[in-house]
Amino acid sequence: MILRYIELQALLMAPIAPHWAEYLWLEVLKKPETIHFARFPEVPQPSPELLAASSYVRNTSSGITSAEANFTKKLSKGKSSSFDPRKPKKITIFAAKKYPEWQEKYIDLVREAFDSLSLSINDKELNAKVGKLGEMKKAMPFVQGLKKRLVVSKETPDTVFARKLPFDEFAVLEEMRGGLKRTTGCKELEIIAVEEGGKTGEVLGTGEKREGLQAENAVPGNPTFAFANIAE
Repeated sequence: MILRYIELQALLMAPIAPHWAEYLWLEVLKKPETIHFARFPEVPQPSPELLAASSYVRNTSSGITSAEANFTKKLSKGKSSSFDPRKPKKITIFAAKKYPEWQEKYIDLVREAFDSLSLSINDKELNAKVGKLGEMKKAMPFVQGLKKRLVVSKETPDTVFARKLPFDEFAVLEEMRGGLKRTTGCKELEIIAVEEGGKTGEVLGTGEKREGLQAENAVPGNPTFAFANIAE
């Protein structure tokens, strides 16, 4: 990947800094002939699925580290806390299997307001309709997430309105497991697939059933976390 990056940079910079690009091409990359015979790079179109998965990885990692930082900040101010990030710890990630039923009506509202040709949304009309349902505090974060997927990430309307993530969330979390343990320094990392309502779930990898969970805020693409100190 590093060599591919150098190759692309050399090709793009060749018209501006030909001597520098030629050095990279012949001496670093060991190409058989001058860069001036090479063509500009051809790259594939961006993958909405990979972009969405990449954004999910960043947001999830950032959410965990930010939550830990808040505990550390609280302790530094002399406040009591049930969790100390500096001691051996376990992190539990709650990821929802499906979207809550209450979100169906907001899916319909966003679908009505979305213009697939201009990839835009009539915010004034949409916000007014959401407001009439009297659930602004709960509904707007969900609606904003749909808008981001449609307008910013440019996911297909069929994918968004079918309420399906463009990637396998549980597979991505499994791939993140090692990196998260290194980043956070946690001794244990548990991922639980949560049923609707957030009270029950299943531990990935072992299939162990869990009850009495407090993961009602977890939705597909937006997991929640729990932290606990454990014995050495």
